[in-house]
Amino acid sequence: MLKNPKTVAGLIVLAVLLILGGILLSRMIPTVQETLREMSLTPTPIPPEPASVWQVTPDPSLPTPEPVLRSGSRGEDVSNVQSRLKNLGYYTGEVDGQYGAGTKEAVSVFQRQNGLDADGIVGAETRQVLFSAAAKAFVPETTPEAGEENKP
Repeated sequence: MLKNPKTVAGLIVLAVLLILGGILLSRMIPTVQETLREMSLTPTPIPPEPASVWQVTPDPSLPTPEPVLRSGSRGEDVSNVQSRLKNLGYYTGEVDGQYGAGTKEAVSVFQRQNGLDADGIVGAETRQVLFSAAAKAFVPETTPEAGEENKP
């Protein structure tokens, strides 16, 4: 009936694999059943409240916070700050969207002259004052002349 030795060998290998698979399956079924039983008896731990999704997921209805701008920042937000500082007379450089030393100095002077903490960083408070009608225009800062700082 089957004269080809390769076909006979292939059928023998297939039969051996089926027998081994059956033996393995018969030994795994009780183990899997025991694992499932143990899993049903062990409750899944509930994460503690601080790690709750409600506390880490931002509310999509809230406005996106404005970025904090500092040395090294780049982009349209920096260009807008530079333009506003230039209009107020604080910034004399090119509006290039790169927050360099000139922009930082202009921001620091603006902050000093507008009663803010002069850190050279455009955060929420500085941004609010800078783009408001209350923003004061640049006034050249006077430095005491030599010999005048000791006068009474």
